[in-house]
Amino acid sequence: MSPVDLTTVLAGITLRNPVVTCSGTYGFGEEYADYCPLEALGGITLKGITPLPRLGNSVPRLSETPAGLLNAVGLENPGLEEFLSDYLPKVRKMPTAVIANISGFSLEDYVEMA
Repeated sequence: MSPVDLTTVLAGITLRNPVVTCSGTYGFGEEYADYCPLEALGGITLKGITPLPRLGNSVPRLSETPAGLLNAVGLENPGLEEFLSDYLPKVRKMPTAVIANISGFSLEDYVEMA
């Protein structure tokens, strides 16, 4: 029996399969690679990146509910400059599609990030 072709095209990007991580749940790609190899995914959506570094919200950031968890991490991230210098070189070498996740607090922030 030959394997099923799960190739998917999303916004003009060819993915090996339709499995893409949710925004921010896979960090910047290295954090969970030991648990789920990048090669097994169609792509990853990076953790949100803002123009300036953010520490995020104070704890507690998670609240358990009868239906699951609510989170309010608060976009903790190293900021654009550190992402470009420290993370982007590694991201470019990842063996799967990578989707950037830009965040901001004003129109100007989003223009800068784009």
